[in-house]
Order: sequence, then C-alpha cells, then structure tokens
Amino acid sequence: MTSARRPLRTRDSRWAGGLSRALLGLGLRSNQVSVLSVVFAAGAAAVALVFLSRGEGPAWLLWVLAAVGIQLRLLCNLMDGMLAVEGGLKTPDGDLYNEFPDRLSDPSPRLALRHRRPPRRRDPAPWRPP
Repeated sequence: MTSARRPLRTRDSRWAGGLSRALLGLGLRSNQVSVLSVVFAAGAAAVALVFLSRGEGPAWLLWVLAAVGIQLRLLCNLMDGMLAVEGGLKTPDGDLYNEFPDRLSDPSPRLALRHRRPPRRRDPAPWRPP
C-alpha cells in the first residue's frame, strides 16, 4: 500500500507522538482538531486586524500573540493527520475536515495583516483646529 502523505520528520519526533497520544487520551477526534485550527487562525487574524490596527496594547506582545496563533494552527494541522492515520480515527468525511478548514485558516492571518490599518497617531497639539 502506497501512502499519499508527504514525508515529514516532525511526525516521527517524540514530542509529536507524545502530543498525539495526549490528545487521544483527552478524547479529541481528528475532525475536532481540524476545526480547532480555524479557531486559532481566526484568533491570530483578530489580533492582527483589530488590536494592531488600533494601536492598543504593547505591539510586541500583539505580534507574539498573532505568531503563537499561527503556530498553534499549524500544530493542529499536523495533529489532525496524526490522529486520523496513526491514531486510527479516520472518518468517511475526514478528507473534507482535513482540507476545508485549511482553506479558511491558511489565508486568514495573512489577509488580516494585509488589510490592517496603521494605528491612528495622536496629534501632539490637540488644540489646533483640523
């Protein structure tokens, strides 16, 4: 039997195997992890679009939060496949759950960063007329 999966060294790492076993132990299914990837991507996009555009909060922290959301989304993408194949949780609609959330979550942080507005600068002399 030939596998259509790309070879990834990450799948064979101890931490990835341990994490997938932990997720199995929690009762998470591969389709649930696929949907969770959209949640993390949406969170990263919201941080980029809303908070970075407003200039609220420390910028470095917001950038870190957006990056963490993107990395968690990628981790979900790895784990959903590991749970389905290595964990034996493949479902008939698993291909849809594997692909469709990726189509939503891949572009959302990038689009948010592309369309965010720079923060409004406060006028150093607010008494000046506009």
